[in-house]
Amino acid sequence: MKVRLLHTADVSPGHVRSAFSGLAPPLVPGEAVMFRGSLAACYDRSRAQYDAFSVLEAVPSPEPDWLNLLLVGADLFVPALTYVFGLSHLAGGRGVLSLARLKPPEENDLTETVLEHRLRVEVAHELGHAAGLVHCVVNDCAMHRSLWPESVDLKNPEFCASCRARLPGPG
Repeated sequence: MKVRLLHTADVSPGHVRSAFSGLAPPLVPGEAVMFRGSLAACYDRSRAQYDAFSVLEAVPSPEPDWLNLLLVGADLFVPALTYVFGLSHLAGGRGVLSLARLKPPEENDLTETVLEHRLRVEVAHELGHAAGLVHCVVNDCAMHRSLWPESVDLKNPEFCASCRARLPGPG
């Protein structure tokens, strides 16, 4: 499956490259494209965040054998949760991922390394959902549920053997 990374202007080219460089098989880098749509209508003033469901609806449906993932810098929420890292249409070929809550708060040399790892893990996670995978019980699988940024650090940016076997393509 080829991956198209759409990104908003607040996502650096370096983070787009990092997301592509860590794609887990059978995902294959396709293209990176600046997102030209507007997310203004997705903003919730009362929460000072973007509604993840609305943002997801702005992500175009992909062509067959492609997955579309929109990378944003904006903070996302769903009504029942304070924030989400991302959201995908299960087996729908598209998703959205925010960098906002993945950034470590400390100011040190490890900050960018930590963010890049978290980005790779969550890219695999959202693309896995977009391809049809549900949450996994294997603790270090990219598809394991993460509720806080530090829990992402415990996962690998790859799919466990069971999840990989459920994805189409070479695994």
